[in-house]
Amino acid sequence: KLKAADQVPITNIKARQLQYKDQLLEFDTVNTKLLAVKTQALELSLESTFSSRQISSSQEGVLTATANTSASTGVAEVTVGRLAKQNSWQSSGVAAADSLVASGTGSFTYTVDGSQTSVAVTASTTLQQLIDAINDDADNPGITATLMDDGSGTATAFHVVLVANDTGDANAITIDTNNTNLTMTAIQAAGSLDAQVTINGLTYSRAGNTIDDIITGVTLNLVATGSASLSVTSDTASVQDKIVAMVDAFNEAIKEINTNSAYDQETKVAGSLSGVGAFQRLTSQLTQTLLSSIGGLGGAYDNMGDLGLSFNRDGTIAVDETVLTDAVENHLADVQLLLVGDEAAGIDGIATLLNSQLLDITKPSRGLIANEKTRVDQTIQRLNDEIDTQTIRLNNRYDLLQKQFVALDTLMSNIKQQGDYLTAQFQSWTANTNN
Repeated sequence: KLKAADQVPITNIKARQLQYKDQLLEFDTVNTKLLAVKTQALELSLESTFSSRQISSSQEGVLTATANTSASTGVAEVTVGRLAKQNSWQSSGVAAADSLVASGTGSFTYTVDGSQTSVAVTASTTLQQLIDAINDDADNPGITATLMDDGSGTATAFHVVLVANDTGDANAITIDTNNTNLTMTAIQAAGSLDAQVTINGLTYSRAGNTIDDIITGVTLNLVATGSASLSVTSDTASVQDKIVAMVDAFNEAIKEINTNSAYDQETKVAGSLSGVGAFQRLTSQLTQTLLSSIGGLGGAYDNMGDLGLSFNRDGTIAVDETVLTDAVENHLADVQLLLVGDEAAGIDGIATLLNSQLLDITKPSRGLIANEKTRVDQTIQRLNDEIDTQTIRLNNRYDLLQKQFVALDTLMSNIKQQGDYLTAQFQSWTANTNN
């Protein structure tokens, strides 16, 4: 019972340690949620976010397209007159894949895109061996040879087909030397192999069906011949999604701080952040930034309320989607100015300010949360030291009590022995007296 009573202060200290360790876990949780806000704020502080483009084709069966931030908004009329094709050649037929294709020693030489290569043939070379020699040639400049059975079942059913790996006139195959018994015929002999596309009245030829060097920032993917309209617009939906994402992340962080800063009247238990003033201060700072008005921008908006954002009583943000949609769709440049700022004028926008503020709060070294964690770690260590000190003190006390108990027990044993001796002496004296 004495030891149990003596352990009460140590037990209480350990309970406080657990509370501080819970605080550390909650610090990490809040930090993670604030980093999510920072990620969204950073996106909205970049000019490239507002340069994102959407592109649509009126006839995706004719062509599709993608656009990057360098594309200008507008409409282009496109006509696909011809798709780029791969050049191909087919040989005359033989009876089987293992049929001989040459009468003596020689070569099969061809050129693709200015690069010539040659494979050797002999009187023992079969059709399949010729195909394998072409495909396995380390100097193959860009063709694929395949075995084709035309299904006729005749003595001329098997052919070799040569196909250029790439499209366009530059990749056309030229047969230079043919010391085989096969007659080679170009399948794509007529017309150009290049794609032809007309954009706003101007005609262009390209070797491939994916074209990225005509309209700046736009990649065309030709699908079929025909006409289509391409429309490039600002990706306002993406901007709106990022603003809403930032608000959602901010609300999650505020709810986390509020919940863990409250005192539960029913359980009589305070949240792990209760009494930690740093988190109340950072909440106030972030709110003040989002509520601030940015002067000198010269745009239509100077505060987030103009975009449909307002604060609830619990510190979270509500969004009027109608107002926000109108702002990003009809005044995107002004929205950008409010969030990014005007670098030339030395004015930071709200997203830029928020990102900078959250960087100071969440940075791993000397950030506000990092400093709070250091403070709590030091408190936990101090409590550890206090536990050690009290444990040593109690152990010394128990050692002293143990020694005192042993000495007392020895003394009591000696007194008992003396008493027993005196009793024996008295009994002996009494017996002698009676006799």
